[in-house]
Amino acid sequence: MFKKTKVRQILELLHKDLSAREISKTLNVSRNSVAFVKESYDKCDKDWDEICLMNDDEIYQLFYPHTFRPRNRFAPVDYSYVHRELKKVGVTEMLLWEEYCEKCKMQGIPHCCYATFTNGYKRFIADKNYTSHIEHKPGVTLEVDWSGPTMSYMDPDRKEQRTAYLFVATFPYSQYTYVEAATSMNQSDWLSCNVHMLEFFGGTPVRIVCDNLKTGVISHPKHGEVVLNDSYLSFAEHYQVAIMPAQVKKPKQKASVEGTVGKIARKIIGMLRNETFHSIEGLNSEIRKVLDKLNAKPFQKRNGSRKTIYELEEKPYLRALPILPFEICEWSYNHKVGPNSHIWFHKGQYSVPSSYINKYVDVQYNNSYVAIYASHKLIAEHKHLPTGIRNAKRTEASHLPYPIYTPDTMESTLNKAGGIGDRTKTVIGRLYDNAKVKEQALLDARSVLDIASVYDKDVLEAACDLALKDFYLITYNTLMPYVKKIVTSRRKECIKKSTKDQEQGIVRGADYYKKDGKNL
Repeated sequence: MFKKTKVRQILELLHKDLSAREISKTLNVSRNSVAFVKESYDKCDKDWDEICLMNDDEIYQLFYPHTFRPRNRFAPVDYSYVHRELKKVGVTEMLLWEEYCEKCKMQGIPHCCYATFTNGYKRFIADKNYTSHIEHKPGVTLEVDWSGPTMSYMDPDRKEQRTAYLFVATFPYSQYTYVEAATSMNQSDWLSCNVHMLEFFGGTPVRIVCDNLKTGVISHPKHGEVVLNDSYLSFAEHYQVAIMPAQVKKPKQKASVEGTVGKIARKIIGMLRNETFHSIEGLNSEIRKVLDKLNAKPFQKRNGSRKTIYELEEKPYLRALPILPFEICEWSYNHKVGPNSHIWFHKGQYSVPSSYINKYVDVQYNNSYVAIYASHKLIAEHKHLPTGIRNAKRTEASHLPYPIYTPDTMESTLNKAGGIGDRTKTVIGRLYDNAKVKEQALLDARSVLDIASVYDKDVLEAACDLALKDFYLITYNTLMPYVKKIVTSRRKECIKKSTKDQEQGIVRGADYYKKDGKNL
């Protein structure tokens, strides 16, 4: 605001016959201003009595009329029309400003610049206490957050009651909502809920507005670049969606999900308050049933329901999901490989190739599998051990420097006997059939099969063939005489054959000594 000249005070002192120099010193104004007021008063058609009845602004306007002329010489903007049009799909401030400029050119009136246009609209909605609807466009924004109120369920592994945290996602345009219960609010559950959310909606929006939670956002300074953590950034890149955390203490930037959280507390939690759930899966199943009712319920002040508006007006604007869903993983670093070629991870052991013993490896894992890396190279993969199981092992035989010891069983000894021959398998089978306790016959079966390792498989099969002609039930002691007999017989045959080869010399005969048919 410019500084106004004290016109009334100057006129009062002039009426008292003070000089211009005295008035300038008294009122602290320039003599030029005093001279201008005196000259204008002399030319004015009003006398002092009429001027005294006027207020200060009217007196100032009488002497300085040019200061009251409007500075803006461009066409006024109908911001009520702008506010209504911005609610429509595809309408932006830039588009409305361009239409305004075209209209001004047709009428031959100057138009304002884009910055003045947008600043004027901001003042308009601030004065009217309006909330801008620019963000509420179909398929553009999806707001996500954790609900403050929680639920509970019985953990089947620990046999105790556990807290279930509710993940909430809402499209501001249709208010179509997704809710999922999670066992925690850690990064793995956060990413898992985000993946399930997009699968529920059947597409991806342009951007996701979230809170400044540590599982997704590393830092969000008031001035500067927002830093997301690697896992949430990978999620955004996989689905080609922009992650835009709301500013700190700015709940209106995700007002839809903030309002939905209250509705979820009243509806879902209230309707299921008397139910007992024995697993997180059972809880989510009931939540989905109540959620379907909530989304299908007609609006009170709007035509249709959340689901109908989403299906008809919003879903067509979503982008298609990738063929493969995002694989949620976490990393754990610097695990030393023990002498047994295993690493300890999450209270269990997982095998790696024996060449990495005493070296350090990194682990990439989720709820279903464990991948082990050495120098960024994948060296082993295992299924994740079930929750609650301690000191268990996941072992791959090829990783170990020695064969895995597996105790003999009834099935393994029968398979081993079948590999030797049918007669041997018959002998082993009869041992089990005639035993009152099957496992007790395991020692007898093992002693019979050990004959093959001491002598030969053919010797054992031949001995069993001979013994079965004389006995029905055959044991180690029954079988050994036949084994020794066969071994002795084969040894004698070998000695006899060797002796015969030595006794046979080179016999030339009489014909060898004849020369030209005559004896020498």
